[in-house]
Amino acid sequence: MTMSPFDHQRDEELGRLLREQLSGPAPEAFLARLRVAVTEAERPNEWETVSRWARPRNMALAIAAGLLLWLGAWFSLNQPASEPAMLVASLPAHTVVNQEPPRAAEIMGALLEGR
Repeated sequence: MTMSPFDHQRDEELGRLLREQLSGPAPEAFLARLRVAVTEAERPNEWETVSRWARPRNMALAIAAGLLLWLGAWFSLNQPASEPAMLVASLPAHTVVNQEPPRAAEIMGALLEGR
């Protein structure tokens, strides 16, 4: 079994280092260094971030899927109301209505019906 570095258990070494830095003689100095590091870090704009994780083929596929989904919804909503909608049952009516299991003669009749 491979151990994951993203284990959900406590990391004692990291916890000890954080406690030392945050509760040391000058926790404000640590927080100030942390704020400076965050503010000075380079931040790419949104498009650079998207281009890093979204490949052009994946984006084209997502756009095409969205377009097809929109077209399907558009055409299903724009059907004329005069046409009755066809409903198809997935089970025969007697299996839905009848609470008792079918008799053997009913099963054999259903099986041999197409012959």
